[in-house]
Amino acid sequence: MAGALAIAATACSSDSSVTEHGLGRLHVGMTLAQARYALGNALVIPRGADTLGCDYVTWRGGPAGLHVMIDEGRIARVDVDSASIATEAGARVGDSEDRVRSLYPGRVTVTPHKYEDGHYLTVNAAGDSAFAIVFETAQGKVTRYRAGRRPAVEYVEGCS
Repeated sequence: MAGALAIAATACSSDSSVTEHGLGRLHVGMTLAQARYALGNALVIPRGADTLGCDYVTWRGGPAGLHVMIDEGRIARVDVDSASIATEAGARVGDSEDRVRSLYPGRVTVTPHKYEDGHYLTVNAAGDSAFAIVFETAQGKVTRYRAGRRPAVEYVEGCS
């Protein structure tokens, strides 16, 4: 697992942009202890959270509109529902499907949305299909997106 963390550490070059590997110092694959340390103890585990299964934790002081999924005691993905947080390539909530395709040329797979009249635009990490960013759209616009490791990044209902 140390190799995966080293890869993630080099992939997250900015504290303010999302990559397939996380956001800033928060990397997919980290244990809860590693994530708490990396964030200066700002990772909050809600009382009653299922730390051995799938659940969400809070990054106290983290960007508004960011949600952190854990699975089996590790950071599994980050979910974004705010236009204030962009990906490293510049995609954000509110962008058109065409803009996402132009930012990730040749890397976008489009599938129908399960519940909306829209799509999932899946961007595989360059050279590593274990990680992806999944943009959800409605009426041609990004409504939210998530980034992380498969299979968690593909869970449509989150931890449901």
